[in-house]
This record gives sequence, C-alpha cells and structure tokens, in this order.
Amino acid sequence: MSDQSKFDARGRVKSAPTKDLRKYTQQIWLAGLGAFSRAEEEGGKLFDNLVKVGEELENKTREIADVTAHDLKDKVIEKASDTREKVERAIDERLHSTLGRLGIPSQKDFESLSERMDQLTKVIEQLAEQLKKR
Repeated sequence: MSDQSKFDARGRVKSAPTKDLRKYTQQIWLAGLGAFSRAEEEGGKLFDNLVKVGEELENKTREIADVTAHDLKDKVIEKASDTREKVERAIDERLHSTLGRLGIPSQKDFESLSERMDQLTKVIEQLAEQLKKR
C-alpha cells in the first residue's frame, strides 16, 4: 500500500480493511489476556505482601495496645482506690458526727473510759493493800 492509498480525497485516513481490523482486534484481545494473567500473578504476590505487612502492623499495634491497656488499668485502679478512701473517710466522719449528736459514745470514748477504769482499779488495789497492812 502506498502512502497515498492510506488517505482519501479529503486527507482523512481510509478505513482499514476487514483483515487488518481482525488482526488488531485479535492483538487487543491477546493484550487483555496478557494483562489479566500478569495482574493475576502479581496480584497474588501483592496480596501476600499486603497480608505480611498487615500482620506486622497488627503485632505492633497489639503491643502498643497491651502497654496502653496495662497503664490505663493501673491508673483506673489507683483512682478507684483514692475514691474509695475518700468515700470511706466521708462516711466515717458523717457516722461519727451522727453518733455524737445522738449521744452514743465513740470507740475513743470507750478506750478513754477503759484506761480510767484501769487506773482506778490500780488505785483501789493499792488502797486495799494499805488497809490490809493496818
């Protein structure tokens, strides 16, 4: 085919004959199959690599999450302990105040009374011994 036979009178490219069209169609089809095959082969490798990267990231993330969870647990336990102690102190103070208003003696009152009784018992025993000696 000469250079002039490729163009029509207006300078446009003439239509390719049917034989050439089939050849190009076949080549396009084969190129598509080749691309699909290559994508399938490399896609599997890419998938395996992505899984490996994902596993590594998961392990790093799990380690960070474990450390963070442990630290958070310690902080929560510490705060809960502080809160419990504050609540216990508040309850003790309220209870002591209420018992005092009702006139019910406290543990300290009983301990003080017990000490005074021990002292009185000693004095009585000393006086009893002095009386025996007379």
